[in-house]
Amino acid sequence: MASETTTQTEDPTGRAVAEIEVALAASDWRKVYDITSRAISRGLRHPLFFMMRAQRMEETGHLQFALEDYQRAAAIAPDDARIHEAVGLCALKQKNYKTAVAAYDAALRAGGATPDIYYRRGVALANLGDHESAQASHEQALALDPNYANALGSLASITARKGELDKARQFAKDALSAAPQHPTAVVATVQADMSERRFTDAEAKLSELLAGTAVLPANRPALITMLGDTLDGQKRYAEAFATYTRANDELRRLHAADFGGGLGSEAARNLVVYFENEKPERWRAPDDGGAIEGAFEGHVFLLGFMRSGTTLLEQVLASNPEIVALEEKGLLAQPGDQYLSGLAELEDLANIDGENLAKARREYWQRVRGHLPESKSRIFVDKQPLNTTKLPLIAKLFPKARILFAVRDPRDVVFSCFRRHLNINATQYEFLSIESCARMYGLVMRLGEIGREKLPLNVLEHRYEAMVEDFDGRVRAVCDFIGVEWAETMREFDKQTSVADLRSPSATQVRRPLYGEGIGQWRRYAEQLAPVLPILEPWVEKFGYPID
Repeated sequence: MASETTTQTEDPTGRAVAEIEVALAASDWRKVYDITSRAISRGLRHPLFFMMRAQRMEETGHLQFALEDYQRAAAIAPDDARIHEAVGLCALKQKNYKTAVAAYDAALRAGGATPDIYYRRGVALANLGDHESAQASHEQALALDPNYANALGSLASITARKGELDKARQFAKDALSAAPQHPTAVVATVQADMSERRFTDAEAKLSELLAGTAVLPANRPALITMLGDTLDGQKRYAEAFATYTRANDELRRLHAADFGGGLGSEAARNLVVYFENEKPERWRAPDDGGAIEGAFEGHVFLLGFMRSGTTLLEQVLASNPEIVALEEKGLLAQPGDQYLSGLAELEDLANIDGENLAKARREYWQRVRGHLPESKSRIFVDKQPLNTTKLPLIAKLFPKARILFAVRDPRDVVFSCFRRHLNINATQYEFLSIESCARMYGLVMRLGEIGREKLPLNVLEHRYEAMVEDFDGRVRAVCDFIGVEWAETMREFDKQTSVADLRSPSATQVRRPLYGEGIGQWRRYAEQLAPVLPILEPWVEKFGYPID
């Protein structure tokens, strides 16, 4: 016994751990954090120290610091499943889904097979767009606990979005038996009702859910938007528009602190002013763009504006085995921030050459390979609608790239952007008001117009309505433009599951055969859209759509 006491006295790490455990038993959190801080500052290393500091960082809202400390703890104790689980949960809170999946996989390898771990792993996988693996992970959670409501609700949601309505209803029924008014399960039944055009039933379920307390404030706007869709399905258009406005008002309140300063429109406006006065010769690339990296023979940017049919066209193209497409991975985000954020940065871009140019290209293709490490397709399509604002960057970095510029009736585009949202950022915040949405559309289209006038770009305009009217003809024209043969599989794009993200507002549409319901939707809301029609009319005329 004396030997053990002497050893502990001589071991400062063990002594600090023992003091923390005593403080934890007494719920003396201040003392816990004081001991932890002193121990780490002295260079002592133990997973408990980093776990306690990470917890403190989480409590004070410093999630990135918390994640780093949880990861330090996991590095010291790689066989502790609970620590890996903490890494995963913290990463989920930051929407760092790849890190979350890796952490939950590590927890499983460490013997931490629990329903919670499988469920949260499934959530992370679903947010990465891997819905087959997400479904499997949720099913593994149910194998451990058949009544686990969260996993049942998630399976109901996934299967509803895939159109497997009988499965969705059964999963939802089981979830609601385990947890009445479980929000995800209720929403899955609403999705199934709406797929079957049972709009009155869907309205009643959503109204009851929103009247209760089960829905978190952050999730309410999406459900209110769905409620608007049930009213639209019943042709109650004025009520539907008022409901969409209500959802957007809640989103504006939630995100005003981050995006309420009009940063998205200001950035676009500044680019318009700059490039309206630029000379075209300054924006030619100093070389031919060099070789396309990897196995790709062709490089294509698919852009335009949100809700202009880009997801549909991407799905069609991706159904050709010669084409691989990436949907909105932000491959140009970093160089866009570096070179398009101010006057000095734009001047740097105008003069880019040598190693800076080579580095920007190299890093872009490294990001591509990170998403497509083993692709054997000949043509690579980078789909990001608002890369329209990055046309100067594309012209400098990739002068040989082909540009597919998606066009749809501006009134349908703006109404759809006002009505549908995914993740709110500085640009999508502009969509929460119909007026600011219309003005943002005008700014981006003006940038597209300037780019096509002044930049040495190879552009094909692709009209959504024309593809609906003449699918084979328009898709063959796109194939010819990007240098690939037409494939019969392109007619069956709706059967493909590899591209379209089930979270996307376009997800259910691209899993249906081609249809024309999206054409002219704005007419149902002509009275509500009247204030912004004058803003859109120049673009309606320019793109050749009828004014009335």
